[in-house]
Amino acid sequence: MGRTSVPSRSAARWSAPAWSVLAAFGVAATIVASPAGAVTAPATTPATSLTTGTTTPQVAAAVPALSTTDQRVATMLGVRSTNKDLGSDLTGLVSDASSGQQVWSQLRRTRQLPASTTKLVTSVNALESFGPGHRFTTTVRKGSTWGRVVLVGSGDPSLSGTNLKSLAAATATAVRAKGVRRVTVLVDDSLFPRPTSAYGWKSDYMPTDVSPVRALVVNQHRVWDTSVDAGKVFSGFLKSYGVTTREVVRGRAAAGARVLASVQGRRVDRIVEAMLLPSDNDIAEALHRLVALKAGRAATWSGASTAQREVLLKLGVDLGTSRLYDGSGLSRQDRLTAAQLVDVLSLPISGAHPRLASLPASLPVAGRSGTLAANYLRYTTWPTSCAAGLVQAKTGSLSGVITLAGYARGADGRTKAFAFLANGVPSTLTTRRAVDKLSTTVTGCW
Repeated sequence: MGRTSVPSRSAARWSAPAWSVLAAFGVAATIVASPAGAVTAPATTPATSLTTGTTTPQVAAAVPALSTTDQRVATMLGVRSTNKDLGSDLTGLVSDASSGQQVWSQLRRTRQLPASTTKLVTSVNALESFGPGHRFTTTVRKGSTWGRVVLVGSGDPSLSGTNLKSLAAATATAVRAKGVRRVTVLVDDSLFPRPTSAYGWKSDYMPTDVSPVRALVVNQHRVWDTSVDAGKVFSGFLKSYGVTTREVVRGRAAAGARVLASVQGRRVDRIVEAMLLPSDNDIAEALHRLVALKAGRAATWSGASTAQREVLLKLGVDLGTSRLYDGSGLSRQDRLTAAQLVDVLSLPISGAHPRLASLPASLPVAGRSGTLAANYLRYTTWPTSCAAGLVQAKTGSLSGVITLAGYARGADGRTKAFAFLANGVPSTLTTRRAVDKLSTTVTGCW
């Protein structure tokens, strides 16, 4: 899918009759507070970290009053957040993405299952660690003889059949020049350790929801052994260039082995987009491991988790007592807060982190693309259809969990960052649409 950005706001606007309904229920248009359990920024407050909750003693500073537009958003969210379809464990936060001014919140520091909104963390870490233009290189190296060639995985989740075809063409030329017409293909995926399940993964996740995490995979084939699968695809291309294969087996390239062919995959920013639009778990876990290696950590679950926290902390986001055990959000033990997700979302907007600038445009667009496309029945009916094109967000869904975090173009033309996490709810279209209704409210339309 192509890269898409939120278009300029046009016809979407506040409905006067709907606002009158609020007034009829005794909700004044200027009210900023939300119902029980929900709070908004007070008039004065000490400096407090949204992520850790720690407070630095100082003279309370006045917080600018919300604009009329944001007051209406806060009030309407206070009403809509009580929708029974959202359950009793909804947490959320809406803030101005540029200024950081809080518009509305409800239990924003409560740790919840984030599901695939975890991929926002994975995206930020990958972009910051490698830069948007980085490409991973996959090579073929000479084995112990010219009759043995080694396909070496770099962890590149964008490796394609076209890439393997190019590698096969160059490899065939090299071995044929030595009079070799038949080879053994070894696949070297030793960059990552032997695959295991992440803490919190269900036993039936692999390979249906995610493949065992290996450093060699072609076209994101979801199979038990992606490395041998890639080797077989490579062998097929070798045959088309006049070199047959005896067998495909796992092996390692010797240190300093001669490079027979190499190919670069897609840019990291395009890989991130390919992960976010369809919510691809395999790409997420590959990037999770690659960030660990870039940070000097082992490409294990614990090493990747440590690197994950370290990269975020350098960016100013402290996970505190929250825990993430994978890069995809499949783990039932993952926990994030709405405040932490909004902190992550605010990074690309701040202008202080140019490597992250591509993230917003890589997210699904409401009613248009990715997991928010019309074919998923998102933002296609009243009252959310008026927000189509105005919301860019990452979806999350596990059994009992529906989440949504991203950006919304407000009625004032300003970008709002939001995160809504509903736990203990049915994973149904009804719940998804109830969450969509909250993000629609942030745009100021019905």
